[in-house]
Amino acid sequence: MKSKKELRLEYKIKRCQLPLNIEIALNELLLSQFKKLDLSKIGFLHIFIPIEKYHEPNTYPIINYVQQVFPQIKIVVSRSNFEDCSMQHYILDQHTIFETNKWGISEPISGVQVASSAIDMIIVPLLIFDLSGYRVGYGKGFYDRFFSGCKVDVQRVGLSFFDPIDVIRDKNEYDVQLTQAITPNCIYHFDSE
Repeated sequence: MKSKKELRLEYKIKRCQLPLNIEIALNELLLSQFKKLDLSKIGFLHIFIPIEKYHEPNTYPIINYVQQVFPQIKIVVSRSNFEDCSMQHYILDQHTIFETNKWGISEPISGVQVASSAIDMIIVPLLIFDLSGYRVGYGKGFYDRFFSGCKVDVQRVGLSFFDPIDVIRDKNEYDVQLTQAITPNCIYHFDSE
């Protein structure tokens, strides 16, 4: 079993080594799997904007799909505060203006703010996850803090190019379990521990 630090390094490298044509194909498969989710009761869907240099899953096709097929769903994106590892959430619409911060992350600079407690589903970035639904992210705890302000039944859906590992060795009491994880081949569902 590997530590989060070891997994973080391993899967950052694995993702960056994916050939472009494979990455494109994996993103198409992720979208196909995402389309299987039941969005009928979702009012606010939070989604991350991918960091290109980290070869994160491309969420723009998911955003386009939701906007076209479920126009009643409000899509929410975030701006990160690196001083206290918090996030502010904004509705994504045709007026949203983005800027790239010093870490290369594209973020909204203004707009209609949304409380964490209003969000019904969160599409969660990750590097890898395990069979119990725990994830390895970038290690700053932004999303685990974000989850703590959400309603109890918020859906936390991870997106991964890779199938899960058996177990993350060094998870702790601050780690929050996903409710689902989408890979190119299937959707994993997790029971609360």
